[in-house]
Amino acid sequence: MLHITPEAGLAIQKLTHTQGVSEGGGLRVEARAGDRGFAMSIAALPDETDVVVTEETTGAKVMLDTVTADYVDDKTLDVSDTVESTARFALTDQGTTTD
Repeated sequence: MLHITPEAGLAIQKLTHTQGVSEGGGLRVEARAGDRGFAMSIAALPDETDVVVTEETTGAKVMLDTVTADYVDDKTLDVSDTVESTARFALTDQGTTTD
């Protein structure tokens, strides 16, 4: 199952709060067609068929459609801050980190 780092959870909470999204909302991750990576956006609520993964310490939610959930089953969602203090999310293999 997708692992979410506590740092990524905090970044998701900050983004949802900044955009006025309720506690039921979170980060939506969707696989792009043709192995072109992933699209990420803020969602107010999960879709009925979404797989919802919750980060344990922050309660932040990541919403995945079933196809994307299969792709990220062995991944970790992490975040790093850029110089502009904006969050940059990355999916890595479990057991590795982004620096």
